[in-house]
Amino acid sequence: MKRFLFGIAVLGLLACNSDEESSTGPAQEPVTVNWSLSGTFGGGKVDSVNVDTHVNGLVSRSGSSKVHVNGYDTTYFENTVQLTHLQNMTHVTASIDAEGYFTFDNMELFGLRDGTNSVRITPSAKPNVTLNPQSFILYSNR
Repeated sequence: MKRFLFGIAVLGLLACNSDEESSTGPAQEPVTVNWSLSGTFGGGKVDSVNVDTHVNGLVSRSGSSKVHVNGYDTTYFENTVQLTHLQNMTHVTASIDAEGYFTFDNMELFGLRDGTNSVRITPSAKPNVTLNPQSFILYSNR
């Protein structure tokens, strides 16, 4: 009888362990992903930028900007990017499409601010991913 109860206890433990592994999946290894931006940003052009950079041209308050996240892969990135205007502290969250592009309304981000517009670009990454860089700032003038 003791062997029978011991056998049931062991089978119960094995069943619990196998359920835990299937629900959480295998542990993912940490990975670093390099990325940059290309496209139209507030009326200026950027090409493979991945450091704090001055964008030539004046900020356009009308229309929208379309930017590509070079290196975008849904294996590593979430589908959002946070844009933070550092002078007036407005935040815009944009969705990144399957091809790695995001758009934002220029007026929503830049508003009516004259002078320098500094915007921190911060994409979202999966939990096991470190982005390189984590974020950077694009500067432009009005």
